[in-house]
Amino acid sequence: MNNKRKIKFTLTAIITVVIFAVLLYAIKYPFNFHKLTNSKEFDTSKDFIQFMDVGQADCALIYSNGYSALIDVGLPNTANDLSAQFSDYNITEFDVVVISHLHADHVGGLPKIAENFEIENLIMPSLLENSITAAKNGRDIAISSGAKYYDAKQGMNFEIGEFEITILSDYADKSNENNRSLFIIAEIDDTQFMFTGDAETKMEKLLLNENLDLDCDVLKVSHHGSNTSSSKEFLDAVTPEYAVISVGKDNIYSHPHQTTLSLLESADAEIYRTDQNGDITFNVEGKKISVQTEIH
Repeated sequence: MNNKRKIKFTLTAIITVVIFAVLLYAIKYPFNFHKLTNSKEFDTSKDFIQFMDVGQADCALIYSNGYSALIDVGLPNTANDLSAQFSDYNITEFDVVVISHLHADHVGGLPKIAENFEIENLIMPSLLENSITAAKNGRDIAISSGAKYYDAKQGMNFEIGEFEITILSDYADKSNENNRSLFIIAEIDDTQFMFTGDAETKMEKLLLNENLDLDCDVLKVSHHGSNTSSSKEFLDAVTPEYAVISVGKDNIYSHPHQTTLSLLESADAEIYRTDQNGDITFNVEGKKISVQTEIH
């Protein structure tokens, strides 16, 4: 064999060995493509609430001083993506998970979240005989992993870092799961966020009748912007500066409805939508709010 052929043969052999070694490594240690394509900024020095883009569903992350909480957990089919995103944020546990009501688009991801993360406290409306399996399984997995479980009660109050979370209602309309939705306030430095689940106008009236101070800076618009909620009377009491609609792109329900959008515009609320903006983050510094969106 002449020198040129010998060199060529040697190089081919080396390249073959290297390729084989890389393939073996890739099989043993799969490349985290999600982390490369979906890694998002996470500033642990800030207090914030991030409304996650989970399609036609709800999930919000509350973060402050190293403490984390969730309000709702989306559908089963987004639980893995949520878990990966929280892991990218170096979150390993949630101090509190609150479920607004027991429909799949709010509680469906609970079993997977409970499997992947330690949950210190789990709060949700009491289970009924016809409550969906995800609610029962998620509760059982969380409890078996050490979580304390509580049926939601009006007046429940807890802290997540600098945030104070209060459950304003636990109305028990067992004929309509949407109307078992909890109204929840998260307050920090006199800045208030209101969460409404899928509560309809009937429940808004009950809350208004309690003569509470409902003024808030950020409103999570009820029922994905459906016209069954967000009455003028309710918006007049809440007077939100910002309104967030968690909604799936091109959903079959035509959410958000134009009636609701018009009412929000009349209330001078700046509207953000997960179908248009992706994840929506409200940073709170002092009494100032700054908004970051995944899609601009």
